[in-house]
Amino acid sequence: MSDNPSQRIVNFIGHLLPLYVQENVNGVWCARSLSDGTLILPIDEPEDTADGFVAVHWQGDPTLRTEVQGIFIASVAVARYVELHHTATHAKALRDHMEHMSHHFTVKTGKCLTFESPDTDLFGLLGKAIGKLGEEAVMELLKKSLGL
Repeated sequence: MSDNPSQRIVNFIGHLLPLYVQENVNGVWCARSLSDGTLILPIDEPEDTADGFVAVHWQGDPTLRTEVQGIFIASVAVARYVELHHTATHAKALRDHMEHMSHHFTVKTGKCLTFESPDTDLFGLLGKAIGKLGEEAVMELLKKSLGL
């Protein structure tokens, strides 16, 4: 398989230790979730039409397969990675690290992560929630929603 956008996205996710590791499956480098065994595989796409789609085998089961644009699964992976590394820090450090990792992903893959629905700003919502509920309450809600 060539080094197409899909492979670069999978490689990026595979380096998000301790959440994911790289794993060679039938000669193809994939990313394996260490929390539930989900396997993320690159899809061989022609470079001129490559959208960076990846195949996701939920809990590692090839019969539970989803093909999705890699930016979406990478966005979730980066959000969980940053949250894991900044559980005990304040919101500014969380935002700074999220922006750094997002930029790093773009540099490595040529694609942009997405953390927003069309009319919602994640960081704006986090700021409002922290203002209303407090930082500890918001962090607990985030951890609970991510299964941590």
